[in-house]
Amino acid sequence: MKNRNYYKFKTIFFSIITLFLISTGIKAQTFEKYYQDGQLFVKFIDSYDPQIPVNEDHSVNMKDAVYFQDIFSKFEVESLSHPFDFPDDIKLERTYLLSFKDHFALDEAIAMLEAKPEIEYAEKVPMYYIEFSPNDSLYNLVNGPSNWNWHLDVIHAEEAWDVTQGSPDIKVAIVDNAIWADHPDLADKIVLQRDVIYNTNSSSPPASGNPGDWSHGTHCSGLATAITNNEIGVAGIGFNTSIIAVKAANNSTPNGIYGYQGISWAIQHGPDVVSMSFGGSSYSQTEQNLINNGYNQGIVFVAAAGNDNNTQPHYPSNYNHVISVAATDEDDGKASFSNYNPQVDVSAPGGVAYPGPGGLLSTTYDNTSMGYYDYYFGTSMACPVVSGLVTLLRSVNPELTPDDVETVLEETCDNIDAQNPDYIGMLGAGRINAYQAVMAVPYEPVAQLCTPVTIITPGSTIDFTDQSDGLPDSWSWSFEGASPSTSALQNPANINYNTAGTFDVTLTVENDYGTSTITMEDYITVTGSPSPYLQFSVTDTTPCIWTPVAFTDLSLYDPTSWLWEFEPATVEFVNGSNETWQNPEVQFLSPGTYSITLTAANVNGTSTTTFDDFIVAAGMDVPFEEDFESGLSSTFQLSANENAMIKVDKRAAGDGFYGLHFSGGTSFSGWSGGPANTTPEQAWEENIAFQADAGVCNVDATPYAGVYLFFDMRQTFSLGNTLSYFRVLVNGTDQVADAEGVMNFNPETNEDPFVTHEFDLSNYAGTTFSLTFQSCCKLVDYFYAEGDNVFIDNIRIYGSMVGVDELIEIPFQTIHVYPNPVHDLLGFDYISNVDGKIDISLISAMGQTVYTNRMEVPKGKFAGRIDVSGFSKGVYVLNIQSQNGTSTQKIVLR
Repeated sequence: MKNRNYYKFKTIFFSIITLFLISTGIKAQTFEKYYQDGQLFVKFIDSYDPQIPVNEDHSVNMKDAVYFQDIFSKFEVESLSHPFDFPDDIKLERTYLLSFKDHFALDEAIAMLEAKPEIEYAEKVPMYYIEFSPNDSLYNLVNGPSNWNWHLDVIHAEEAWDVTQGSPDIKVAIVDNAIWADHPDLADKIVLQRDVIYNTNSSSPPASGNPGDWSHGTHCSGLATAITNNEIGVAGIGFNTSIIAVKAANNSTPNGIYGYQGISWAIQHGPDVVSMSFGGSSYSQTEQNLINNGYNQGIVFVAAAGNDNNTQPHYPSNYNHVISVAATDEDDGKASFSNYNPQVDVSAPGGVAYPGPGGLLSTTYDNTSMGYYDYYFGTSMACPVVSGLVTLLRSVNPELTPDDVETVLEETCDNIDAQNPDYIGMLGAGRINAYQAVMAVPYEPVAQLCTPVTIITPGSTIDFTDQSDGLPDSWSWSFEGASPSTSALQNPANINYNTAGTFDVTLTVENDYGTSTITMEDYITVTGSPSPYLQFSVTDTTPCIWTPVAFTDLSLYDPTSWLWEFEPATVEFVNGSNETWQNPEVQFLSPGTYSITLTAANVNGTSTTTFDDFIVAAGMDVPFEEDFESGLSSTFQLSANENAMIKVDKRAAGDGFYGLHFSGGTSFSGWSGGPANTTPEQAWEENIAFQADAGVCNVDATPYAGVYLFFDMRQTFSLGNTLSYFRVLVNGTDQVADAEGVMNFNPETNEDPFVTHEFDLSNYAGTTFSLTFQSCCKLVDYFYAEGDNVFIDNIRIYGSMVGVDELIEIPFQTIHVYPNPVHDLLGFDYISNVDGKIDISLISAMGQTVYTNRMEVPKGKFAGRIDVSGFSKGVYVLNIQSQNGTSTQKIVLR
């Protein structure tokens, strides 16, 4: 629908107008704001065929339209056309478009046409608008930094993506002024595109004109389903779903949209949802017929509710079978511009965040200071967010009807009445919740069930729990040998078994999408002499290594002996217990996933059960190396306070390389100090809200007499000298210095290369100790400029078996390369604890060795350089071989 109330430094209005014309020329809108100049839809009654020949391009030769000759003789009619091609839809097949030269003749023409018994109605063609102005800066340093994906956080997008990341087979049609098909965050998503004005297979804007004027459709497309998890730009809620891109504007008029042509073309090309970020105040029965046609084909229509901050009717959002979307801000309040009325179905983020972005960040055709991205706000933005969510719902179940989709959206909304006491009943069912919505999608069910136990004594009762997938709405249970023998409850309780034996249980579940039956043969065993039924609890299923975990036996039927076994066997029984105790205490000596086998016996026999992958122990074994190239942290637990962030990403490490990225959060408020005068004491004692940690609960250094830590560190984009600090803590409070005696690290510029820092942690050798990397950063990170952040990569911890007063003799080596990517001169740091020769080679991705060298290096850190300016661009591997082994690093040469 239309977007109004966008602000930069002044308010700028761009009108995207829905013009219902066949010719490619666009006249200026002159006579009525909400109707197209000189345009009439004329609908014959369904039972009357006017027998008017239609040309292949939908135009009609007026001399062949005998029925309209009296109209032609009385009025100056410029053209006649048959705009729709839906042979199975009688209402659209009976609709024609008349173009009059004199707009003031329309009322008289309507009266004359509707006096004819064969004419059902004649109506003016509505004019629609969207109005917006982009905010062309990513953040405002006066107002503070902003969370660019706040709209995704508000609707719980990440949790929804844990359920489904969408299917490329599910398509959203974006009907708008243009969609730039080559945008790097959209290109691989666009499966069909069309310019319905010039009848070409291109949705991109024209080469001429202001790119900002042509960005609206591109922006909506990115919000719906920009390529997600591709390491660039923004994320779209639809994740993997696809785009049908429909350009519906004349090249000379970026604010003019031919709405019915765009929607009509989209309907005929298989979308699951049509997203309409435009609108106006005029109703059209013809447009309602067009929507009805798509609805009957199973297409979901979503439209913006409008940006006039009023309750007036608005179309197409107020048509039947269209989901009307109002806009909210970061705090779930009604956006100041958003329309509100009882016809609104749901609300979605479309407003602003405070402090933060003045809208939603998405893809654009305009190249701003952020690249081809910008902030817009309006119900035009809320609409594609909902459309993208619909593609996720259809990905879970492509057979969802439009009514089912609307029901799921509405029933899973978060209630926002408390935030909007003046608009209760006017903002639909609430603000969409993507996670709850995808969890609530019904699909063909798969019957599953469970019980607390499966072996009981005669006269006992059992409770049954339905665990079926697909959200069934009816249940039919059959219990062999039990009383009652059937149930229609979802979770029947107190099912009594009086007779000894083994019995089947059958469950049939059903919903609108299908039926599923499961029979669990010999599932319930009823016996007067049961062997132990094995169960137990533990104090912690995710313990830290070397931390005692207490096991409590809960087995039924009075066991008298027990045997506990663990796989892997790296465990130790503590506090006097052993593997035969009923309730032992165990500590896990190495990180990993453990399975537990319990054997217990009573007077009736022996039972053995293995509980697979029951314990996940955290911690670190030495030696240890972590380069984060999986995009995750496999060992370190990441945490941050309210004004801080930490993540594994590649923003500062170069293409193809990941590391730990510490940054500020979303607010400057509360920071103590300034760009040139913040002290370490302020960072660690006063700016607690700006601290983020990467920690491991226990490092197992018990076998070693010496322990040594290495990591590479650099800063990202810098706005000050003391707006970021970093330190290393042992056992939570012991701050340790590196080999140079530095304890508080303050990397100064984003242009500095990675620096390798070395720490002697031998004071903690022979023990287990916690290790924490902590940063305090004022500025938030952005995809194009990071602020004063800290980046850590290539963490290594080595142990030595010799005494702490001797030199390290355990062989180890590591290398670090910089810059990477590299253009001409490649630097590398080689770190080793022994003297000797090293063989250096650089190998291309095709396996060709392009550089070799042998040199003698001293113990410690050696810095080398390689001139790569004469090599072809591409990926290479730097290989260094010594008596300590082989170390490699991937290089990108540009």
